Amino acid sequence: MSLPLWKIKRELKRQGRQLKNIGPRLASLLFSRTYYDLFLSGKKTVTEGQIPKGPKVAVYLIFPSSGILGSHIEALRYLAQNGYAPVVVSNLPLDEGDLEHLRAHAHLVIQRPNYGYDFGGYRDGVLEVAARHTSVERFVLLNDSAWFPLPGSRNWLADAEALELDFVGAATNYGHTRVDPKNFRDIRWHYSSNHRNFHYCSFALMMSGKLFNDKRFQRFWKSFPLTNDKTVTVRRGEIGLTKWVIQQGFSHGSTLDIAALDQRLAEYGIDELRAIAAQTLMPQSPSMKEVLEDTVRSAESKEDLVNVILTAIARKGISYAQPRLIHRDYGFAFLKKSPLWLDEDASNLTLAFTRDLEGEFGEVLQTEALDLRRTRAAAFAPVPD
Repeated sequence: MSLPLWKIKRELKRQGRQLKNIGPRLASLLFSRTYYDLFLSGKKTVTEGQIPKGPKVAVYLIFPSSGILGSHIEALRYLAQNGYAPVVVSNLPLDEGDLEHLRAHAHLVIQRPNYGYDFGGYRDGVLEVAARHTSVERFVLLNDSAWFPLPGSRNWLADAEALELDFVGAATNYGHTRVDPKNFRDIRWHYSSNHRNFHYCSFALMMSGKLFNDKRFQRFWKSFPLTNDKTVTVRRGEIGLTKWVIQQGFSHGSTLDIAALDQRLAEYGIDELRAIAAQTLMPQSPSMKEVLEDTVRSAESKEDLVNVILTAIARKGISYAQPRLIHRDYGFAFLKKSPLWLDEDASNLTLAFTRDLEGEFGEVLQTEALDLRRTRAAAFAPVPD
């Protein structure tokens, strides 16, 4: 059967974009790290903080476009209370007041040029820690693209340590084939690290001392090809690091194990499943949103609702698609921020979730979420005070 003309045109356009990007991406692969190390890294500063050095270290990468926030300080307190010496890496320059504020809650504060996105910052953090520590017992990478620790959540650090693995993520993406939304009824859930683009999400990663102290791991970071192309950074960073860990034979896993998610969802009643499907976040995914809305409105079987929820997760990733479900049922400690400005429906659902978070820190998160909505999503309908 011949392909429709629109599919042929789409494929030709895709290949044209790839050809157009080959030159810049090749240059980035070959020269960008050298450019940063020779010309930009000299602008990096390292300031000693008040938290003492210890065998467990956490790099916390921030992009403080609105200055240091209450959520930044809470995250640093959480790390220190759990025995981790926090190393803050800022991809923006800090004023003196913010620097002093951070010093009180950090072991080191690194300010660097904003080059290479989160993995550029992670690289500076990893190499700085490696230069100062002869041996590390546990090492964590975190960034402020997600709020943590959410009120009412489990202790992610303790849970990750308890797995006794070399490499642990808070969540994973693309462990399942991406199903066409229109064919959601055909999904057969089989979540595995063997899928091509499977990766552990980079907003929260833990490494054993065995992994961090391995010379191959240090070489991975020293030779990591920096770029300001976000798509390439994700492929080389999140996906590349995951593949490297697996190929080197290190043990790995996630504190959010969703291999049996289909069975867990099947235990819910149809009304609860309809609510879960209605609360699914699918930023910038109009075709999936349309199928979700139609299914929520018309589904007469639990199977349809389970399958449409699983299809959305396979396409977007569970930490994006189901923040309320994984917080409630798994004690998930993280909430991604970007849905607040990527999509109005996702923004509204995220705001509603923050309103339900309890305690003083819950109020902090709600205020920060409202500020992000107002400053970064000007095209959306205003949120009432």
